[in-house]
Amino acid sequence: MQAVKDERWDGGESEEGGERQASLLGPPPTRETVAATVYRRLREAILEGRLPPGRRINEALLAAQWRISRTPIRDALRRLEAEGLVETSPGRGMVVPALSQADVDELYVLWESLEGMAARLAAERATPAFLVQLNALLKSYGAALKRDDLPQLIQTDAAFHDTVMQMAQNRRLEEALRTARLRLHRIHAASFTLRGRAGRTFREMATLVAAIRARNPVRAESGMRAHLAGLRADVLAAFSDMAGTEVCLVPQMAGEKGGFTPPCMPIK
Repeated sequence: MQAVKDERWDGGESEEGGERQASLLGPPPTRETVAATVYRRLREAILEGRLPPGRRINEALLAAQWRISRTPIRDALRRLEAEGLVETSPGRGMVVPALSQADVDELYVLWESLEGMAARLAAERATPAFLVQLNALLKSYGAALKRDDLPQLIQTDAAFHDTVMQMAQNRRLEEALRTARLRLHRIHAASFTLRGRAGRTFREMATLVAAIRARNPVRAESGMRAHLAGLRADVLAAFSDMAGTEVCLVPQMAGEKGGFTPPCMPIK
């Protein structure tokens, strides 16, 4: 497939637009199935911000430009819809959804509940290796805070939550958490630009780590819930001001294939 040098997603209203869509997503790697490649390319484009909220995904033109059937594209869109990364818009087909303030409120409430449970389980099941990793992430976050290194703060925060989630050792809980966090990916990244938020997150992390090290499930759950409740309050209070905030996004959550160089993208 011949790449077209264009940094913007055209919207797919013409053959030229379809060509640009396909070139942005890149040629499929040879070691993946077509279905897996389509899903991964679309997902990365959404998480990286190359497909911003409100953007239509034109499956017919993508199929034509990639020279594949529409079946793997439809399958990929169904998977992305289940994750909340695309939705059906009447008269337009599949689009990348824009979150309302009410959506953000509901998703943070869900995240708080689920990860509070994960923290409880992690405290019960903590291994020495897990505690070492948690301490290392806390130190890494503190160092990034001193340097005012926003991309590193976001990446370390994601790794911290991943580590707690994985130590819970509950596959269904992990799946539900990933879905909630994916939908909040962009707005959560922007929260680190809020005045004082990164510092509060560090203190809340430290409280949580202390509870888990003490293997106190009740304190661990309450610490995680307090952290996410405070974060939710900060985000909702500044929601209207956060539109247009430029933030460097970070790679997908741990355990997922791929990765990318974080671009700076405005939050829509």
